[in-house]
Amino acid sequence: MAGLCEGGNEPPGSLKARSLDKLGSANIDSSDQINVPSLRKLLRDKEFDSWCTLPPKGKGVILYKEYTPGNKWLCKPNGLTSSEWKAAIKMTANVCPVRALPGRSQSEKETLAHILGACPHGELLRNSRHHKIRSLLASALRGKDYKVEEEVHGSSTNGSSRRIDIISIPTRSTSGFIIDPTVRVETYENQPGEVHQEKCDIYDPTIPYYKEKYHLTSIEVIGLLIGARGTITKRFAHFCKKFDLGQTLVTEISLSAVKGSIKILRNHLYTRGGKRLKLQAATCGNGPKLFRGRGTKKSEEERERIRDMESSPSPEWVA
Repeated sequence: MAGLCEGGNEPPGSLKARSLDKLGSANIDSSDQINVPSLRKLLRDKEFDSWCTLPPKGKGVILYKEYTPGNKWLCKPNGLTSSEWKAAIKMTANVCPVRALPGRSQSEKETLAHILGACPHGELLRNSRHHKIRSLLASALRGKDYKVEEEVHGSSTNGSSRRIDIISIPTRSTSGFIIDPTVRVETYENQPGEVHQEKCDIYDPTIPYYKEKYHLTSIEVIGLLIGARGTITKRFAHFCKKFDLGQTLVTEISLSAVKGSIKILRNHLYTRGGKRLKLQAATCGNGPKLFRGRGTKKSEEERERIRDMESSPSPEWVA
């Protein structure tokens, strides 16, 4: 887009020619029909395709274009604080400084995907993120006159125990739906379909049990992928349309996934054993002295003072 902003005195035809040169003739059928809006779209699409090819930074980016209304928080961050919005943009571009700090997981590289999806340090927060989204979905279904139950125990045909996230049964119907929303870091284009198939493989053997329990004639298993960075897929959008759940739910779930991931990221970066690293402090002659957290070289005297401070009640000025 910089080429469109340079050379304010250039004739429009010259600007157009330079922009077309950047795009390449292969992308354009007839240059005579190109106008400013279409040029912007072509340039935007070209940059997006280039972004998708980047090895680490473009991983999973291809899914961002599946349902663009789910990305509107980028331009209108309603529901996010300023700091949350900045953190969300860093996660979107995969530029969070996660590898600048010593690792907790000795056997894994601490990438953003590992922190948001696998690191044991954030397991409870990952569960909380998932449960919040499940509750939002269940509440929306109840509002559409469905009988809904959450976390229902069942058994498979092979004798194993299973617990489904949601079973939804329309009023005055003998058909039901097993719905399993899953929050995962966006990775590749076919991920939504593979997540759905994975859930079908897991829960199809439980269908006879739930048919008998709820006196149903048929049950459909629906696996839904929600991106850990707030991505909404076409499959999820079609599900909401099928059940008449509305755009508001899509926005709420996208924001809930983003905010939940931000909590996981901050917990990983700024806590150790349940204590905040930002405010490790020790009292000096002129008042409080703040020390940085991990990665800071300290003398034995400083370390001893910090250990004494952590074992005693916090002063009033420590938040």
